[in-house]
Amino acid sequence: MSLRLLFVDDDPDIRTIVELALGLDPTIELRVAASAGEALNALAATHPDAALLDVSMPDMDGPALLAALHDRSPGLPVIFMTAHGRERDVAALRAIGARGVIVKPFDPLSLSAQILALLSG
Repeated sequence: MSLRLLFVDDDPDIRTIVELALGLDPTIELRVAASAGEALNALAATHPDAALLDVSMPDMDGPALLAALHDRSPGLPVIFMTAHGRERDVAALRAIGARGVIVKPFDPLSLSAQILALLSG
């Protein structure tokens, strides 16, 4: 069984790192979007099992995108990626419905395991 994961980040370097890292895991089917608008369009086409979102994006921030995704796909598990890993920042993201938070910089070799652990926990 594979996990259909929608990944959204406006930084092309982060997108490349995540694509390479998750491309090593045959159980993850990755769809990548560079903006919130692309993500919303991809949602209907791909029906992801979960989403991995950057918190800070120019067209719509991560929390607003989470709300938009949940309007269209209630219950979709969402994990955030952020450079702001302070406890209160993580708690605030969990309070709005995030399944978990991955702090940048992250270890690409353990990214798949982190995502799967957050989704199963």
